[in-house]
Amino acid sequence: MIILSTVNKQVESLRRVDFSSKAWISILATLTTSFIFTTIYSIFVSEKNSKKGLLFGFCFGLLIVILVDINQYVLYSLPFSLVASWAMFGIIEFSIIGMIVGYIVKDET
Repeated sequence: MIILSTVNKQVESLRRVDFSSKAWISILATLTTSFIFTTIYSIFVSEKNSKKGLLFGFCFGLLIVILVDINQYVLYSLPFSLVASWAMFGIIEFSIIGMIVGYIVKDET
């Protein structure tokens, strides 16, 4: 809502008027995604460090871009520049999150 506010204005008219009453769904989805992201990292990444976390976050972000952003572009009449911005910043966001998770989550020794 801050970094992408300029490009998000392109779809402002499509937003729910009652968004604040549905904000809990967004918060729940974010918490669930955080849990799934961290769980997958901790179970399936063998060498846990910031570098591997960055790579994991990049790959996870790329998967999300393919599953969500590209499908949004196909399903809805959205400007490509908007979807490309969502995709680019989503990959950057997950890469940073992965690096943080890689720094925090360590192997049990």
